[in-house]
Amino acid sequence: MEKERIKDSVERLRLKAELFLKKDIKAFIIDIFNNYYFCDILVVGEDYLYVKNFIGKRKGENDRILWYDILKIDEYKQEGFEHNKKEGGEDDSNWWKTLFRINF
Repeated sequence: MEKERIKDSVERLRLKAELFLKKDIKAFIIDIFNNYYFCDILVVGEDYLYVKNFIGKRKGENDRILWYDILKIDEYKQEGFEHNKKEGGEDDSNWWKTLFRINF
């Protein structure tokens, strides 16, 4: 029974990824290792999802994520304000915390 539930979950994630790829929607992905991917979906494979990161430490790098490792795929959403400066004008090194609306 557990095996069927996992297969169904992976199939739902795969369908969502195919939709994001088809409509060119940027994605936010969390895996079981608590890695975050802010990415464009490149290829929806049988065993892996291939992505290209567009922000963060791995910006510009490609990743291959095993389907069974993915916990969540959501649409990337950017808030509409200046993200790199606080109100007083000083640099804000934690700008990314306010840039994304993440639903857990």
